[in-house]
Amino acid sequence: MALPLDPQQVRKVRLVLQMAKKLQRDIGILQRYRADQPPKAFFDFCRIRNHHNEIQGLVFVIRDKMAEISDLLPAGMDTWLMTAKLRAISIFVEISLEFVRNPPLTLTGSLTARDVLDNEMRNFSEARTFFNNMLMEQAVDDKLSDQLDRTLGMIDETIGIIEGLLAKSRNYLEEFV
Repeated sequence: MALPLDPQQVRKVRLVLQMAKKLQRDIGILQRYRADQPPKAFFDFCRIRNHHNEIQGLVFVIRDKMAEISDLLPAGMDTWLMTAKLRAISIFVEISLEFVRNPPLTLTGSLTARDVLDNEMRNFSEARTFFNNMLMEQAVDDKLSDQLDRTLGMIDETIGIIEGLLAKSRNYLEEFV
């Protein structure tokens, strides 16, 4: 016989399930961005990156809340959350790769391009580290492993393109004496 749940536990379970639904909707929006043409302007790319960052933040909050009530949630919720996180990263990396393959002038010729490219290089280097750790630490099935490998390849290609753009970007202005 199961013990009755206290109202606080019920509220936490409902909250986690509502956040999970929001996560699904947000990943759907990211998929629509991918289905559209690649972003043409850096502003559009930043909007997509911000949406992706919100998704990753939501994943973090869900994981934190799940720790308190994991035994009350549906079985496999941890695996579902990891898969959702990886799917969001994979979609964003595809969008990013298409964007840097044909970058706008603001990403290649503007005076602030080096700052933007340095920031993107840092972001994708962190993503590469995350994926390398994920491949080593997680027991993933073959399908998920293939997706991780594919995404890691796209991250490496994106980093290579950004490195090339950095090599061609303007140097910082130096102080005149």
